[in-house]
Amino acid sequence: MDRETRKFWQQRRREMLRRDRLAGRGAFNDAPITKVLLGLMVLAWLVMNFFSGTLAVVLSGPAGGVLTYVLSALYPGGLLGLLFEGVFVWIVGSAIEPMTRWWQYLVVFFGSAFIAGAVEHLASVAGAGASLAAFGLAGAYVRVMMSHHMEGAVRWALILLLFNLVLSGFQPLAMIGILTAFGAGFVLAVAVQIDR
Repeated sequence: MDRETRKFWQQRRREMLRRDRLAGRGAFNDAPITKVLLGLMVLAWLVMNFFSGTLAVVLSGPAGGVLTYVLSALYPGGLLGLLFEGVFVWIVGSAIEPMTRWWQYLVVFFGSAFIAGAVEHLASVAGAGASLAAFGLAGAYVRVMMSHHMEGAVRWALILLLFNLVLSGFQPLAMIGILTAFGAGFVLAVAVQIDR
C-alpha cells in the first residue's frame, strides 16, 4: 500500500483503539463480527466434512432450504479453501468492519455470497463449490476506499482479486462466481451506504 493509505489505516486503528478503551473493551474486540463469521466458517467446514449424514437429515426438515443458503455462504470448500478464504475474510473484513454498522456488514457478506452462488448455479448444472462472501467483502472494501480516495488500497484489493483468479486456474465457473461476488459486494456497499 502507498504511504497515504497506510497513514489512513493507522489513524483509523488509533481511533478504534481509543473508542475501545473508552468503551472498556480490549484490543481483541476490533472485529467481533468477522471473528464470529470465521468461527462459523470453521464450524460449517467441520459439519460438512465430518457430520454430513446428520446434516442431510437436518436439511431435509422444514428449515432446510434456508439453512442450505446460510451454509452455502459459510462453507469454504476444502481445507485449503478454509485457510485461504479465512485469511482473506480476516484481512478484508476486519479492515471494513469498523466502518460499518453490523447489519450493513452482514448484508454485504451474505448478500454477495447468495447472489454469486445463484449466478454460479444458473451458469452450471453443478452447485457452487465454496463460499464467495470474501470476494463480496473485497468489493465493499474497494467501494469504501474509493469513497476515501485511497487509490493505493484499491490497487491492492484488485491485485488480490487477480491473484485469486490466477489461483482458481481461470476456470470459467470460478471466475464467474468470484467476479459476481466482487461486483455484488461493491453494489451492496453502495446500496446500504457503507461509505457514508
